[in-house]
Amino acid sequence: MPESQSKQTRRTLLRGATLALAGGLAGCTSIMDSDGSSPKSNQTSSPSGTTSTGTSMPGTATEAPSDGPEGSFPFMHSATGTTKFDVKLDQSPVMGSNDAPVDLYYWSDYLCPFCQTFAMKIHPQIAKSAIADGTLRVVFLQLPNIGENSFPAALMAKCVWRQVADDDPDLFWKWHHAVFEQQGEEGSGWADIKNLYKITEDVGIDTDAITTCIENRQDKIRKDIKAEVTVADRENIKGTPAFIFYNRKTGTSKKLAGAQPYATFKQAIQTVKNG
Repeated sequence: MPESQSKQTRRTLLRGATLALAGGLAGCTSIMDSDGSSPKSNQTSSPSGTTSTGTSMPGTATEAPSDGPEGSFPFMHSATGTTKFDVKLDQSPVMGSNDAPVDLYYWSDYLCPFCQTFAMKIHPQIAKSAIADGTLRVVFLQLPNIGENSFPAALMAKCVWRQVADDDPDLFWKWHHAVFEQQGEEGSGWADIKNLYKITEDVGIDTDAITTCIENRQDKIRKDIKAEVTVADRENIKGTPAFIFYNRKTGTSKKLAGAQPYATFKQAIQTVKNG
């Protein structure tokens, strides 16, 4: 067995063992290279997920402050700078006020059914409460980790955001939800590139512009996604959906894994806000 393949196999086994010891995770886990290589995937569910708390302030913030968004749900907008978790805001969709005291870094995979649960049932409740009242700012990040269509979906998400960020950022939320609404069974091909283009067109996004983005900016976007995967790896994030709550003033942070009940997210937001 080649050395690189052997290392990946060991990492897969170790990660699976860690999840077993953690006592179950309502999320999707696997090892997948951030360039879109096919993974060995696993989906684990239980009534509870795993959380951890602490203070973490890696990196150096270079975030440029600006006024928070005005208007109505879903409060999408672009932002600039880099957070203390090395999350680059100018590469990702942002939801909520830039003046919010708590950040939520949110990793997902469009093929993960637990990500669908969060996106369709839990995130809207968070958006209409902690985001709407100015407490929380959410940054959408990619962690393609399920199957061969995970990376193309992540790539398209980045191109969709580039297309809509300046003129109609709320369209990203509509696209994000539309993809999860269309999520099908594993191996059904629902997320192949043809279907993703159909979803994108139905939402009202210029698919020619998306094609141009994919053709001309694919290498750069691959690096951006790889950087988001690297942050997840560094923070010991093992699957999707995954979250880090971060108090931008005090440095208090809390990690949450899986599609937990809304009450769990509400409590985590309050804990970090008060931390």
